[in-house]
Amino acid sequence: MSQPVSDGLLQLVRRCNSFSVKDSVKTCKKFFVEGKQVGLIRSSFGEQMKKFPDTFTFSPDGQEIHLSDSLTTVEQRTDNLDAVLQKLRQDHTFMGLRGWRDEKYDVRQKYEDKTLLRMERSATSLFGVLQYGTHINGYTYRKDGQMMMWIARRSPTKPTWPGKLDNMCAGGLASGLDVLTCAKKECEEEASVSSEQLEKLKAVGTISYFYQDERGLFPETQFLFDLELPSDFTPVNADGEVAGFQLLSIPEVRKLIVSDSFKPNCALVIMDFLIRWGFVSADNEPHYAMLVEGLHYPLQSVYS
Repeated sequence: MSQPVSDGLLQLVRRCNSFSVKDSVKTCKKFFVEGKQVGLIRSSFGEQMKKFPDTFTFSPDGQEIHLSDSLTTVEQRTDNLDAVLQKLRQDHTFMGLRGWRDEKYDVRQKYEDKTLLRMERSATSLFGVLQYGTHINGYTYRKDGQMMMWIARRSPTKPTWPGKLDNMCAGGLASGLDVLTCAKKECEEEASVSSEQLEKLKAVGTISYFYQDERGLFPETQFLFDLELPSDFTPVNADGEVAGFQLLSIPEVRKLIVSDSFKPNCALVIMDFLIRWGFVSADNEPHYAMLVEGLHYPLQSVYS
């Protein structure tokens, strides 16, 4: 592997781990629901919460924001918070809410914990709550045995990362869906993969990272799947979220993921694929140990 690509891989990992929980004490307030910390809120957004005393309370030192204890059920918390978010959305106060999805995410301290409330997807970065998704690496083999990978290009009308290159299929884990159901749903909707072909869908682990941008904080865990497809298969988008697909060799993909044309977290998914399949190894990649470590931010314990 050339040194520029190698440096690009390291820069990609660092970009997707741009948020430091250790340093957040200076810039963020802890967010609690039912006595459990489930997120981090930037101080600028935290000040807005003071406008809604029926929904949020503050600790005496002002460093903690709690969803009101008067909201005792998942439904009450969800409805009350949704009303607040709708008001903030109408005020055009925060960039993150401009990409409103009408899709809810479950909020909990760790993945295996009970759901404490359901939150509009676009708002999760404002509260720094853990987010989950599924990503599918679709690959096949040419007649000469060379492995090829299907790469999608996001629709130019997507609210986030429009027009960027992406995994063949991917999607956020909406409230009420289990991981495998979500993965199959994304394959069917985004690439028209048949139920017969989905029998080869293989769960291969997770990656996790924690980045920040102008929209907020993104502590994300992605559940990963590999899917070997027939050589004569061509993905066809069915939900309008993909502009097109291209079939590329592994060397071509390896160069593309360090470019600005790729959605960064999706590039991490492919980096993990390259590592697992031995295309990136300790013998050909000087930053190998740091790359592997950077793909697994310990999010399941970060708020515990």
